[in-house]
Amino acid sequence: MALRSPAAGRRRQPEVTRDRLLAAAVDLFAERGYDGVRVRDIADRAGVTTGAIYSHYPDMASLLADAAGRAVDHAVQAVAHVGHGELGDALLAAATSTAAGRRLSREQALLLEAIVAARREPTLRKALGEVLRERFELVRGAIEQARQDGELRDDLSPDAVAWFLYLAPIGLLTGRAAGLAGPDLDELRAVFEAVVSGLRIPPAAS
Repeated sequence: MALRSPAAGRRRQPEVTRDRLLAAAVDLFAERGYDGVRVRDIADRAGVTTGAIYSHYPDMASLLADAAGRAVDHAVQAVAHVGHGELGDALLAAATSTAAGRRLSREQALLLEAIVAARREPTLRKALGEVLRERFELVRGAIEQARQDGELRDDLSPDAVAWFLYLAPIGLLTGRAAGLAGPDLDELRAVFEAVVSGLRIPPAAS
Protein backbone atom coordinates (compact mmCIF):
# COMPACT_ATOMS: atom_id res chain seq x y z
CA MET A 1 0.00 0.00 0.00
CA ALA A 2 1.39 3.40 -0.97
CA LEU A 3 1.97 5.82 1.88
CA ARG A 4 1.63 9.58 1.65
CA SER A 5 4.72 11.52 2.53
CA PRO A 6 4.69 13.72 5.67
CA ALA A 7 5.18 16.72 3.38
CA ALA A 8 2.03 15.85 1.45
CA GLY A 9 0.13 15.58 4.71
CA ARG A 10 1.39 18.97 5.81
CA ARG A 11 0.34 20.52 2.51
CA ARG A 12 -3.13 19.01 2.85
CA GLN A 13 -3.66 20.07 6.46
CA PRO A 14 -4.24 23.80 5.78
CA GLU A 15 -6.85 22.90 3.17
CA VAL A 16 -8.67 20.63 5.64
CA THR A 17 -8.58 23.30 8.35
CA ARG A 18 -9.91 25.94 5.96
CA ASP A 19 -12.75 23.67 4.86
CA ARG A 20 -13.69 23.04 8.49
CA LEU A 21 -13.63 26.76 9.22
CA LEU A 22 -15.84 27.54 6.25
CA ALA A 23 -18.31 24.78 7.13
CA ALA A 24 -18.53 26.04 10.72
CA ALA A 25 -18.89 29.63 9.55
CA VAL A 26 -21.69 28.76 7.13
CA ASP A 27 -23.63 27.03 9.91
CA LEU A 28 -23.12 29.72 12.54
CA PHE A 29 -23.68 32.76 10.33
CA ALA A 30 -26.84 31.15 8.94
CA GLU A 31 -28.07 30.38 12.47
CA ARG A 32 -27.19 33.63 14.25
CA GLY A 33 -26.43 36.26 11.64
CA TYR A 34 -23.18 38.14 11.17
CA ASP A 35 -23.50 40.23 14.33
CA GLY A 36 -24.26 37.21 16.51
CA VAL A 37 -21.08 35.25 15.83
CA ARG A 38 -17.65 35.66 17.42
CA VAL A 39 -14.31 34.26 16.31
CA ARG A 40 -14.33 31.98 19.36
CA ASP A 41 -17.71 30.54 18.33
CA ILE A 42 -16.37 29.51 14.93
CA ALA A 43 -13.19 28.08 16.44
CA ASP A 44 -15.18 25.99 18.91
CA ARG A 45 -17.56 24.71 16.22
CA ALA A 46 -14.66 23.81 13.91
CA GLY A 47 -12.60 22.27 16.72
CA VAL A 48 -9.60 24.56 16.20
CA THR A 49 -7.92 27.44 17.99
CA THR A 50 -8.65 31.08 17.25
CA GLY A 51 -5.06 31.28 16.05
CA ALA A 52 -5.91 28.78 13.31
CA ILE A 53 -8.61 31.14 12.09
CA TYR A 54 -6.29 34.14 11.98
CA SER A 55 -3.70 32.11 10.09
CA HIS A 56 -6.24 31.87 7.26
CA TYR A 57 -8.24 35.09 7.60
CA PRO A 58 -7.21 38.54 8.85
CA ASP A 59 -10.66 39.32 10.25
CA MET A 60 -14.22 38.08 10.60
CA ALA A 61 -15.33 39.98 7.51
CA SER A 62 -12.90 38.06 5.30
CA LEU A 63 -14.13 34.75 6.68
CA LEU A 64 -17.79 35.65 6.13
CA ALA A 65 -17.07 36.84 2.59
CA ASP A 66 -15.23 33.62 1.71
CA ALA A 67 -18.01 31.50 3.22
CA ALA A 68 -20.65 33.49 1.33
CA GLY A 69 -18.79 32.89 -1.91
CA ARG A 70 -19.56 29.19 -1.54
CA ALA A 71 -23.17 29.93 -2.49
CA VAL A 72 -22.13 30.61 -6.07
CA ASP A 73 -19.06 28.39 -6.35
CA HIS A 74 -20.72 25.33 -7.87
CA ALA A 75 -22.46 27.29 -10.62
CA VAL A 76 -19.43 29.47 -11.32
CA GLN A 77 -17.04 26.55 -11.58
CA ALA A 78 -19.45 24.68 -13.86
CA VAL A 79 -19.50 27.66 -16.22
CA ALA A 80 -15.80 28.46 -15.98
CA HIS A 81 -14.55 24.99 -16.92
CA VAL A 82 -16.74 23.95 -19.82
CA GLY A 83 -15.51 22.56 -23.09
CA HIS A 84 -15.92 24.12 -26.50
CA GLY A 85 -19.56 24.50 -27.48
CA GLU A 86 -20.88 23.74 -23.99
CA LEU A 87 -21.12 27.20 -22.41
CA GLY A 88 -24.75 27.86 -23.31
CA ASP A 89 -25.91 24.62 -21.70
CA ALA A 90 -23.76 25.32 -18.61
CA LEU A 91 -25.23 28.81 -18.23
CA LEU A 92 -28.74 27.42 -18.50
CA ALA A 93 -28.06 24.65 -15.97
CA ALA A 94 -26.47 27.09 -13.49
CA ALA A 95 -29.39 29.51 -13.64
CA THR A 96 -32.12 26.91 -13.33
CA SER A 97 -30.37 25.03 -10.51
CA THR A 98 -30.38 28.26 -8.49
CA ALA A 99 -34.08 28.73 -9.16
CA ALA A 100 -34.97 25.17 -8.17
CA GLY A 101 -36.22 24.45 -4.67
CA ARG A 102 -38.56 26.34 -2.41
CA ARG A 103 -36.16 26.90 0.47
CA LEU A 104 -32.78 28.59 0.56
CA SER A 105 -29.77 26.43 1.26
CA ARG A 106 -27.58 27.49 4.18
CA GLU A 107 -24.99 28.82 1.74
CA GLN A 108 -27.61 30.82 -0.15
CA ALA A 109 -29.04 32.24 3.08
CA LEU A 110 -25.53 33.19 4.15
CA LEU A 111 -24.87 35.01 0.89
CA LEU A 112 -27.96 37.16 1.41
CA GLU A 113 -26.99 37.76 5.05
CA ALA A 114 -23.55 38.91 3.90
CA ILE A 115 -25.01 41.26 1.29
CA VAL A 116 -27.28 42.91 3.86
CA ALA A 117 -24.53 43.15 6.49
CA ALA A 118 -22.12 44.61 3.93
CA ARG A 119 -24.31 47.70 3.56
CA ARG A 120 -23.49 48.78 7.10
CA GLU A 121 -19.99 47.30 7.45
CA PRO A 122 -17.33 48.82 5.13
CA THR A 123 -14.75 46.12 5.87
CA LEU A 124 -17.21 43.39 4.96
CA ARG A 125 -18.36 45.29 1.88
CA LYS A 126 -14.77 45.41 0.61
CA ALA A 127 -14.09 41.74 1.40
CA LEU A 128 -17.36 40.51 -0.11
CA GLY A 129 -16.85 42.66 -3.19
CA GLU A 130 -13.43 41.09 -3.76
CA VAL A 131 -14.78 37.54 -3.36
CA LEU A 132 -17.71 38.07 -5.71
CA ARG A 133 -15.57 39.99 -8.21
CA GLU A 134 -13.12 37.10 -8.37
CA ARG A 135 -15.93 34.70 -9.24
CA PHE A 136 -17.49 37.18 -11.66
CA GLU A 137 -14.20 37.33 -13.57
CA LEU A 138 -14.31 33.55 -14.04
CA VAL A 139 -17.74 33.84 -15.65
CA ARG A 140 -16.67 36.80 -17.74
CA GLY A 141 -13.57 34.94 -18.91
CA ALA A 142 -15.64 31.97 -20.01
CA ILE A 143 -17.99 34.24 -21.96
CA GLU A 144 -15.11 36.08 -23.60
CA GLN A 145 -13.52 32.76 -24.61
CA ALA A 146 -16.82 31.57 -26.08
CA ARG A 147 -17.04 34.79 -28.12
CA GLN A 148 -13.55 34.24 -29.46
CA ASP A 149 -14.42 30.62 -30.30
CA GLY A 150 -17.47 31.73 -32.28
CA GLU A 151 -19.96 30.17 -29.88
CA LEU A 152 -21.56 33.40 -28.65
CA ARG A 153 -22.40 36.65 -30.42
CA ASP A 154 -19.62 39.22 -30.50
CA ASP A 155 -21.86 42.29 -30.73
CA LEU A 156 -22.73 42.18 -27.03
CA SER A 157 -20.45 43.32 -24.22
CA PRO A 158 -19.02 40.32 -22.35
CA ASP A 159 -19.09 42.45 -19.20
CA ALA A 160 -22.81 43.16 -19.59
CA VAL A 161 -23.63 39.54 -20.45
CA ALA A 162 -21.62 38.23 -17.50
CA TRP A 163 -23.13 40.83 -15.17
CA PHE A 164 -26.68 39.88 -16.12
CA LEU A 165 -26.14 36.13 -15.93
CA TYR A 166 -24.14 36.38 -12.71
CA LEU A 167 -26.61 38.57 -10.82
CA ALA A 168 -29.92 37.17 -12.09
CA PRO A 169 -29.69 34.08 -9.84
CA ILE A 170 -28.91 36.29 -6.82
CA GLY A 171 -32.07 38.23 -7.63
CA LEU A 172 -34.00 34.96 -7.63
CA LEU A 173 -32.61 34.14 -4.19
CA THR A 174 -33.63 37.57 -2.90
CA GLY A 175 -37.19 37.09 -4.09
CA ARG A 176 -37.38 33.67 -2.49
CA ALA A 177 -36.01 35.02 0.80
CA ALA A 178 -38.68 37.75 0.73
CA GLY A 179 -41.40 35.12 0.42
CA LEU A 180 -42.38 35.98 -3.15
CA ALA A 181 -44.15 33.18 -4.98
CA GLY A 182 -41.97 32.71 -8.02
CA PRO A 183 -43.04 31.33 -11.39
CA ASP A 184 -43.17 27.65 -12.19
CA LEU A 185 -39.65 26.26 -12.71
CA ASP A 186 -40.48 25.08 -16.24
CA GLU A 187 -41.70 28.56 -17.15
CA LEU A 188 -38.59 30.12 -15.68
CA ARG A 189 -36.39 27.67 -17.52
CA ALA A 190 -38.11 28.62 -20.77
CA VAL A 191 -37.17 32.26 -20.14
CA PHE A 192 -33.55 31.36 -19.46
CA GLU A 193 -33.52 29.21 -22.59
CA ALA A 194 -34.72 32.19 -24.62
CA VAL A 195 -31.99 34.40 -23.13
CA VAL A 196 -29.22 31.87 -23.74
CA SER A 197 -30.54 31.16 -27.25
CA GLY A 198 -30.34 34.87 -28.00
CA LEU A 199 -26.68 34.90 -27.00
CA ARG A 200 -25.70 32.05 -29.29
CA ILE A 201 -24.60 32.57 -32.87
CA PRO A 202 -27.34 31.06 -35.06
CA PRO A 203 -26.26 28.22 -37.35
CA ALA A 204 -25.40 29.21 -40.88
CA ALA A 205 -28.18 28.74 -43.40
CA SER A 206 -27.66 25.69 -45.59
